[in-house]
This record gives sequence, structure tokens and C-alpha cells, in this order.
Amino acid sequence: MDQQLYARLLLAVEVSHSPLAPAAERQAAYAFCEEFKTRADCALYSVAIYKNPALDGQPLSLLQRHTRQHFALHVLEHYVLTKWSNRPAAEQAALRAELVDLLLRDGSESSSPAPEDEPVYIKEKKVALLAAIAKRAFPQRWPDLIPELLQLWQRGSARQGELVLMILRSLAEDCVSSSFNTSIPPARRKDILQGLNACLPQLFPVVYHELETQYALYQSPAAAATTAASAAARRASQRLLHAALQMLKEFLDWLPLDAPAAPANNLVFVAVQLLGDREFRVAAAECLEVYLSRSFGKEHRKLLLQVTGALVDKVSGLDLTDLATDLEADLRFHKKVNDVLVTWGTHQLDTFLTPPESGAMAQQQQQQEMALLHALLRTLCRLFAHPSLIAAEAQVVLWLSVLKNKAILAQGDAFRAELVAQLRQVAFEKYFKLSSPDRDGDGDASGDSVACQVSAEEFDDHHEYVAFFGNFRGRLYALLRVLVHLDATVALQLLLERVTFVLATYPAGADHLSADRGLCTERSTAFLYHEGMSALVDCVVKQLPPAALAAPANRALLDALLARVLAFASGDPLLQLRQALVLSAFAKYYALDGAVLPRVFEVLVGTITFLLPGEDVHGLLSADTVALRRRALASLVSICQAIPAHILPVLPALCAKVEELFAADAVLDAEGVLLYEMLVLVANSMPAAAERAQFVEQVVHEPLARWTAPDVTALVGSPEAIVSAIEAAESRPATRKLLREVVKTLTTLYGIAKRAGAEAFERSWTLLLPNLMALMRSLHALYAPAIKDAVLQTASASWLLILSVDELAQLLGGKHQLEDEAELAQLPPAAKWAKWHKNVRDVTCHVAGLALGQPAFYRHPQAAAFFENSILSHIDAMEHRHLKNALAYVYLPFLKACPPELFPSLLDPVLSLLLGHVVQRFARCFVKAADANANAIDAATTTRGARTTPWSALVVGVEDAKRDVAQEKMLLDLARQVLEFLELAIDAKTVVGGDTDTPKHVMSPADEYQRNFILLQSPTLPFAVGAVLVQVLTWKDTLSCRKAALLADKLVNALHADPRAHALLGRDLFAAVLEALLHEHVGHVKEDGLKWELINLARNIYCRLALGLTPVEECKGVDPAKQPPRPVASLCALPRELLLSLPDATPAQVAALDALLREKHSVKTQKNAFKEFLEAPMLALRQAAARASGTSSPLAVDGSVKQIQDLPEKLVIQAKEHAAAAKLRETHVADLDASALFNL
Repeated sequence: MDQQLYARLLLAVEVSHSPLAPAAERQAAYAFCEEFKTRADCALYSVAIYKNPALDGQPLSLLQRHTRQHFALHVLEHYVLTKWSNRPAAEQAALRAELVDLLLRDGSESSSPAPEDEPVYIKEKKVALLAAIAKRAFPQRWPDLIPELLQLWQRGSARQGELVLMILRSLAEDCVSSSFNTSIPPARRKDILQGLNACLPQLFPVVYHELETQYALYQSPAAAATTAASAAARRASQRLLHAALQMLKEFLDWLPLDAPAAPANNLVFVAVQLLGDREFRVAAAECLEVYLSRSFGKEHRKLLLQVTGALVDKVSGLDLTDLATDLEADLRFHKKVNDVLVTWGTHQLDTFLTPPESGAMAQQQQQQEMALLHALLRTLCRLFAHPSLIAAEAQVVLWLSVLKNKAILAQGDAFRAELVAQLRQVAFEKYFKLSSPDRDGDGDASGDSVACQVSAEEFDDHHEYVAFFGNFRGRLYALLRVLVHLDATVALQLLLERVTFVLATYPAGADHLSADRGLCTERSTAFLYHEGMSALVDCVVKQLPPAALAAPANRALLDALLARVLAFASGDPLLQLRQALVLSAFAKYYALDGAVLPRVFEVLVGTITFLLPGEDVHGLLSADTVALRRRALASLVSICQAIPAHILPVLPALCAKVEELFAADAVLDAEGVLLYEMLVLVANSMPAAAERAQFVEQVVHEPLARWTAPDVTALVGSPEAIVSAIEAAESRPATRKLLREVVKTLTTLYGIAKRAGAEAFERSWTLLLPNLMALMRSLHALYAPAIKDAVLQTASASWLLILSVDELAQLLGGKHQLEDEAELAQLPPAAKWAKWHKNVRDVTCHVAGLALGQPAFYRHPQAAAFFENSILSHIDAMEHRHLKNALAYVYLPFLKACPPELFPSLLDPVLSLLLGHVVQRFARCFVKAADANANAIDAATTTRGARTTPWSALVVGVEDAKRDVAQEKMLLDLARQVLEFLELAIDAKTVVGGDTDTPKHVMSPADEYQRNFILLQSPTLPFAVGAVLVQVLTWKDTLSCRKAALLADKLVNALHADPRAHALLGRDLFAAVLEALLHEHVGHVKEDGLKWELINLARNIYCRLALGLTPVEECKGVDPAKQPPRPVASLCALPRELLLSLPDATPAQVAALDALLREKHSVKTQKNAFKEFLEAPMLALRQAAARASGTSSPLAVDGSVKQIQDLPEKLVIQAKEHAAAAKLRETHVADLDASALFNL
């Protein structure tokens, strides 16, 4: 060994870890260390460094010693990962023995410090090194691994036992956990797990004995002493116990269910008992959670009963409410116990409820089992009342299953009564949003300080809490629905109590008031109570079944509820808003008691004209005032929509009131739209169609006349007219009014058309469509290059092309994201035209979508011209946000409503042009991983994933980072909308039996006919759809890519037999799948689910096109192994050529893959085969990218193959061989006398 090299290496390690060394020296030292790792004798030097980190006996600090030893272990691990498979068996065995002796010895005989002083990273590196060897040798070439480790453990100390347990944990983890097992081939994983399973009879008794011994030492009075020796012994025992539980957690996921619960060494019982120990309770709960997620089945039901009994006995005695000692630790444990019980309910409830055999004893046993289940459910109820919202949220799905379970329902009300009462009480309490982390310590006596402290642990801030609470309340809504159906009277009584309490206790705000008027804000306690009360009323009252509504007792409770709500009076707009929301929830009740409607209408109509002191309806209104007025109108519309026939008798009075409001000019433009909608909804209940049509014509006459007026026609006729009007608006009030009326009139027409129905509004479309199509054409033309350049030079109209503040806030996730942007507060008055543009474009798309959804549109003589000249005009210049809205609100209604007879003449050309442009847009906008590597695009640009293109919106007023996020979000939204559009085009599903327990998703005959036209009859659409999917598959958005993979699979299933589609499927689509699998975006890693879906798509393409194989599910009446081969001329060679073109892929490997796919027809086996085949090309591409980038990464080093190879030796488990031989001897006669038979 070269002493000079040895010294240089130690110096390089020292420099590379020194924060005081210059950057150039650190980089040079790091490069020297990386180069050293490629030497053939690096293992020899590393062993020497680990044994003697010091040079010539020089003194070292512990940090220096550990740094050098860690480097030595790192080099040894690299040696095993890259060179182990190429070394002779004798050399492997010698190095393995030396490393085991070196790393697992106690250290008491050497000058090195005791391993108890070793930091965790040294221990983990030791474990990683030995586990890497075991993964390559055990059990075929290292059959004595477990006996060796156990011998070292039993002869050594607790420190050695800890390392042994960590090695076993790592080995099992690497074979079982999806986060680690991707580097081990399936056959190798199977061998390792079988080897471990065969060693369980030797392993578990030792583990059980050591757990007993070490736990006794840990709790002994001697260990609790304050001496250094006793403290060290206690820490060693503590670490070993934690290591044992971590190892057990990994083993419990795969070993036979009865193995850890054997009477002689019942490790599951140990885990249950450790739930009572503060130090080990969380680790024990994690073990139980894994074990109870297994499938026990009927054959292990007795074992399940034993485990459940022990668990319930232990958990029932735990204090799961006290958080005073250590909030963070106690909260974590309580949630873990909750997870254990929820896991039990999710996976074991059906098995537990399997009825035992009939008989007297069986009936008694069933009673005992149901008592055990009741005790477990009571514990779940205790945890449901826990301050943790996350714990309660995790239980809701389980409780829905429990309350609907037939076996539990058969037990009668006595079994459920206590549980249902507790659930109902807690669900009502948790429906109030009172535990925000921001409310902790604000001095509000009404707030639960413990709940707020728990929320502060669970959520980063108020915004995260609110986002979670929305989903949580949605789950509670489903649970309360079941509880209300079980006993509606009790639910209404509880609701009445809470409404009475809230209205009496919080008639006005007292905290977190607005600075200008002293009114409630969304943080005020009064508002939070009123908001929770209104949401609870909306939930309970709307869920009442008809029979419950008809019950006299319930009618009395509803009458009392409504009386209290109507009697409430407040000048606070936020509290009145909740009152208006509550009134809309009683629509079903109004149908039974119409006498109360006049009072309800009086309150709501009075609220429509609400104004705070000093406000003017045509001046500046506060946001709360506008929200209240809109809410009152929305409640009126909701009531009229729910019971129009009951409102019809008072329709004349409603019309008179609406005319009065319009005459007094007391409503805003948007409010007038809702008033029109209300009248049309009531008119829809008129019995005669002619009468309904006449009423709609009367209502629509004025807005339609305004829409077709000459000044409006001139304004919408060209983009230049719009630009000129906006430029003149500041100085001409009439022009400013005209621009406002365009939005108002079109919104009014949209509201009427949406509510009126096809027949009543049919004659109006003829008058409405010309100007509508002209406006759409003009809006699209604003982005034509010549016009766009001219508009950007104007002072006011330039804001038409800029993203509005509302859109920006929505893209960034809420207005709170813009609170720190000072530039937005300084925007000029002309910035309002950005919002005007958004509003007019949105309503134009909505009205156009309504028109395209009507049969009358397709009878219009100008229907095709409308598409060519307006809807599709300047599509190549539309921004991402506008194309996304057009897809959702214009093209989607067209897709679903286009008559089948117009598919060839209208649907085909429109979709072909639309999808063709989408392909071009995505090809330019998407930064692919391969392009990023080839063109060396900087990492920041690659991470953003969106280049600056003509379709990027103009964003002002925010920093560059937020501008980039907004641009990326617009592209992301467009991509997802395109995928949703394609899904509805070729894989539309309709829910059948949604009101049953077994709803189904089926394709309707109309959707199937359209799908067949698009994929099988159209000459262009299949290729346009495929081209879009090719672009999306190689992009970075996981959600889009997953949906594209599923749609591509449908495309392959439909088109694989068509030779015209072979180039699309076998070349373009297959290449896109390979690129998505083999390349990764910078800063983006595909999740396992997506990877398997891509692998399945590649498998499907290859099997169908290259091999002509039919999937098992389609081989009806034919043996999959004997399906007749397809003619060679009908096959496609392109997928095989692509596989052969991959780096490190050989013809022999492809031939072996072909043979396996033909022989093995299991989809899982075929996917595993594809995954293993692609691992070598994937590593080769990463190595090439690393070398091209000039990095010193290990991937850049030739020959650094880290793949674990299958061992050629057949795995022989002696215990199994002996058992098989014994069984053979038992079932067959050993010595038969056949002499008489053969005349011998």
C-alpha cells in the first residue's frame, strides 16, 4: 500500500469536508476522492482507513475520526455496488468475512472508541454496506447470514444487537417497500424473502428473548441510576428496542400472519403491551398498523380475534385525551392509535363480522365478539372527539361503512344508540370552524385553546387550515347525512339548540372587527359561529327524507328553527349573509307550509337593497355589501328553482316587485340578471308550453332589443371599434355606459337562456347569434399579431391584453398571495379594462356554449360559417387561458350536442383543426426532459416547464417568480382541460345507479357511437388524438401524463388492428412512452403509479403490435397460451426496432423479452419484464447525461453499474426440502414388491 497515496487521500477527505478551505481546493479534493473510488484497490485502502483513521498516530478529534471512517465506508459501499458482481467468488467471500468482522465487532479490544459513541450516519452506512452485500449473495451464496448475525449478537453487546437488527430491517425494507425495492429484480427479492422466511424459527426466539431482556434492563432501577455507566447501558437498551421494533415493522408486512404471534414468542403481543410505554409506544403502534393492514381471511379469523382482544384491552385503558404533558408527542401517539384502529376497521371488519358456525356456543361467541367490537368502536368514538381534525377526518369513511354494515344493523338500535349519539354530538361540534391556529392565544374565551394548539401542530397557517377544513367538512356532510336518516328528530333537536345558542349569544361581532366600520370580519368569533350554524342547517335540513319532513314533531322543530332565523335582525352584512343562506335551505319545508313564504320573501327582497350608511348603489360598495345582496338573490333563485310550482301563484307579485326595483334603479347589473333568472324559473312551472314561451319572450324582449341595437352592433363588429371605444371611454360617459351595457345585456340573456329551456328560447337565438358571433370574432382578433401590436401602443386599451388581478389571484392560489405586492396597489384606473375583457369574454363563451348545446343552432343556415368565421377564428393566436375556457364552455357543449348526421361534415373538420393546433402549441410550449438534456437548457427554465410563447399572457404588478408560476399554471390548466376534453370524446362514462350502494360507470349508446366515429370512421381524428397524447406523455405534469396514458391505452385497444395506425402507435406513441420512462425532468420525479401505467402502455403496444398477442381478458374461449399467431404482414416491427435502438439493449435481450411475453400471460409478470428490460438503458442514458454535463457524479464513471443481478444458483430451502421428503414418505409406500407382477 502506497503510504504517500494514503496520506494524500486522508488530506483530500479532510479538505473536502472543511468549511474553511477555499472552494477551488474543496472541489479539487472532491474530484481526487471520486477518482480514487475508481481504483481497483480502493477497498484495500478503505479497510485500512477504517481500521486506522489516524496517520502515524496523530491525535484526531471524534469528528475527524468519524468523517474518515464514513468516507471509508462510502468507498466500500461504492465498491460493492459497482464491482462486486465481477469479482471471483473466493474474493467475495473473503471480503465479506473481513467486513463482517470489522464492522460488527464490539470494539472493546481496539483503540477505537466504543461504538456507542458512533453517530447515526456511521451506523447507517455500516448497515447499508452489509445490506448491499446481502442483497447480492443471500441466501444462495451466503446461507449462513442469519446464523452469523445471531451468533455475533448473542456473543456481543446490545450495540451489536442494534446493528444486526438494523441490517435485517434494511434487507427486508429494500425487498418490500416500494420506495426502495426498485433496484432489486423481482426474482432476487423473492429469493431474499424466502431465505428470511426460512430463518424465522431461528430469528424470532432470539428477538423475543432479547426484547424481554433489554426491556427489563431498560426499566430496572439500576438503569435508572444517574451514573454514566448506567445511563450508557440504558441508552444502549433503548436503541436496541427501537431497532427491534423498526425491524419488526418491516417484517410484519410480508411474513406469514401466524409467525409473529406464535405462543412461545408473541411479538404482536409485545407491540400491544408497548403501547403503554411513552418511549416505544409510537413505534409499537406503527408495527400494529402494518400488521393489521394485512388480509387475515377466514383461515386466520381466530388469530384476528386474539389480536383484536389484546388490542382493545390495552387501548381501552389508555388516556387518549390528555395533551398537557407533551403536546407534540402525545398528539403524535394519539393519531397513531387512531390510525391503528382505522386500519383495523378498514381491513378487518368484514372478516371479524363473518358469522361463526351455528349452535348455542356459536351464539354466545358471537355475543362476545360483538361486545368486543362495541368496545373498539367506543374507543374510536373517543378519538373522534379528539381535538385533532386529522384524526377525525381519517375515521369518517370507516364510520360510513360501519353504519351501513348489514351485520351491525342486524344488532338493533341498542348496539348503535350510544355510538350514534356520540358521533352526532361530535360531528355537530366539529362543523364549526373554531380551531384555526391563528386563534390560539387571541384572548377569545369561546375558542378551544387546546384545539387551536393542536391545529398549530397540524397546520402551518390559517390558509392551510381552511383548505383542509373544507375537505373535512365535506366528509362530515356525508356522515351527518347517514346520522340524520337514522334519527331525524334528534338531529333537529340538536340543531335547534345550536341555532338558538348562536343567535342569542352572538347577535353582533365583538372581536377581530373591521377597522373602518367596526363590523365582523371572517376572523370574528360571531361570524365563525354564524358560518358554522348556517352550514350545519344547510347540511341537516337538506338531508331530511320526505318521511321525516312529514312527521308532525319534525315539522314543529322546523317551524321553531325558521322562526328563530326570521326573527334575527342585524346590521352586519356578514351575519345577514349567513341568515340569507339559511333561509334557502328550507325550500322543501316551504312546499309543505307555504304560509311562511311571504315573510321569507320579505326578508330576502329587503336584503337585496341592503346598503351600509354612506353607500350608494351606483357608487363604491363594500365587498361585504355586494356579497350580501348577491347571496339574497341567490337564495331567492334557489327557492324558486326548488319549488317553482308553489311560487307560481305569486308570480305577478314577483314581477311587480322586480319592475319596482328596476324602476327605482336600486339593483346592480349583475343583480338584475339574477332577478330575471328567478322569474324564468318560476315561469317554467306553467303547464302550457305556449304560455311559458310567451312569458320568456316578454322577459327577453328588452335585453334582446338592447343587444341588437345599432350602437351595440357597431361596437361588437370589429376589434378596432372595441379599442376605440375603450380609448374614448374616459372622456365620453355614453361610451363608457355602452361598454358596461354589453356585459350586462349579454349576462342577462345568458341567465334567461340558461333557465328558460330550449323550446321557450328557440326563437330568440336567431336574433341573438349574429352579434354574439361578431363579438367572439372581434375578441379573438385582438390577438392577431398586427392588431395586438397596435393595441399595446394605446394607453387604456392595452389593458385588454393584460391579465386581470382576479385572474392572477386565482392562478396563484388566492388573494393572500398578492398581499405583499405593492405594485398592484399602484395600477392605473385603466387597469379595470382587464377585468372588463375577462368578464365579456367569459360570458360570450358561456352564451356560445348554450347556443351550441341547442338543436336549433345546427338547423341555422349559418352554423358552419359561425364556426369558420367566429369560433375557430384566430385560434392560433389565442392565449392559453382563453383556449382553455373555449374548450370547457364552447367546444365541449358542441362535442356533446352535435347531431350524428353532422359528424362527417362538422364535427370532423372542427375537431381536426382544433386538435391540430393543440399539437403545434404543445410541441412548442412543453419543455421535454430529453430536449432539456440535449440543449442544455438551464435548470430553472426546465423546472418552470413553459417557455415564453405568443400564447403567454402579459402579467404585471408581481415579481418574476410569481409571474412564472402564473404562466406555468395557465399552461397546466390548458393541458388538463385538453385531456378532459379528449376523455369525454373517446372514453365518456355515465354513472348508473348513483343512488345505490353499487353505482357503475358505463358508456351510453350515444357516447359509444361518437367514440366509434372519432376513432374508427374519421380519417383524421384518430391521428390528431394520438398526436396530442404523444405530446402530453412526455411532459412533466403527473396528472396529465396519467390521464394521457390511460387514454392512449384505449387508443391502442381500438386501433391496433388497423395498419394505418401502426406508425402512430408503434413509432410515435411507443417512442413517447419510452422517452417518458427513460428521461426525468430536472427537479421532477415521476411517481411509481405513473411509471407502472407507462410500463403497462408500453407492454400493451408491444404485445399487440409487435407480437400480435391478445390480452387474457379478450381471449374468450381461447387458451391465451395457444392463441393462433397473427400473419407476419399484419404485425408492426417499429416497437422492436425502437427497443433495439436503446443504449445497452441487445438482440438477445429483446428476443428473451419476446419469449417471456409469449410464454407468460400475466399482466403483472409482463410489466415486471418490461421494467427490468428498461433498467439498463435508463442507467446508460443517465450516465451519458452525467458525462455530458461534466459532473463528477458516480453516474459519469464508466462501468458504474449498480444493478443487482439474479443469481444462477437455484434456491434450496432445507426446511422445505425435508418437509417435502417427509410428506412423500407419508403418502407413498417406500418398498413395493413388484416381483410377482413382472415375473422377476
